[in-house]
This record gives sequence, C-alpha cells and structure tokens, in this order.
Amino acid sequence: MKLKKTLLASVGALFLTGSLLSTQASAADEAYPTKPISLIVPFSAGGPTDTVARLLAVPMGKSLGQTVVVENVTGAGGTIAATKVARAKPDGYTLFIYHIGMATAPALYDKLPYDPLESFEYIG
Repeated sequence: MKLKKTLLASVGALFLTGSLLSTQASAADEAYPTKPISLIVPFSAGGPTDTVARLLAVPMGKSLGQTVVVENVTGAGGTIAATKVARAKPDGYTLFIYHIGMATAPALYDKLPYDPLESFEYIG
C-alpha cells in the first residue's frame, strides 16, 4: 500500500513529453485520437517508471477514448528511447516519460541525435 501511494505521489514529479497536434489544425481535420497512442518508457518493464506509466495508461486511455500502449525502449541511459520519440511523426501519437537522463545525456555524450530542450513538446 505504501509503495502504491509513493508511486502515485511520484506521478506529479514526472513529465510526459511527446509530439502534439499542430495548433494550426483545422476543424476539418479528423478528431484526435483515432488510433492507439504509444507511451515510451526509457527503462525496463517492472521498474518504478514503468509502473507509473502503466498506472497512467489506463485512465489516460479511458479519458481519451483510445488505447495507450506502454512501450519499454531501453539502453544508453534513455537516449535510445528519446531518439525514437524525437524522430517520431509530430502527430500526438508518441508520448515519452521524461527522465533524469534527458538532463545528464548532453554532459555524457558529445553528440546526441536530438536536442533535449528543442526536440520535444512538453505537455504536462
């Protein structure tokens, strides 16, 4: 019970990032979402970040009326997952749980295939 409360409390500290629909979308465009949404987690299944993602996915899916699929993309301190999200089509169907690796990666790697501040749209 204490673990569940701790995990739920940590939800407020996590940031979901990802691609959003363009603010210039017209009313004639199709409603969002029309297909499942991927929630990318930069750590292995079963850890605290994965658990929080799975706790968020169900109510988020119900609220949006669409399935939210948690996808674990591990390796290189989260940079593989971040690269996948940065290269995704900016249509709002790929979300990313922001993590500490986003802050430390620029100090550890000479060249990243994404900009931690500019390659993502922060949504909450």
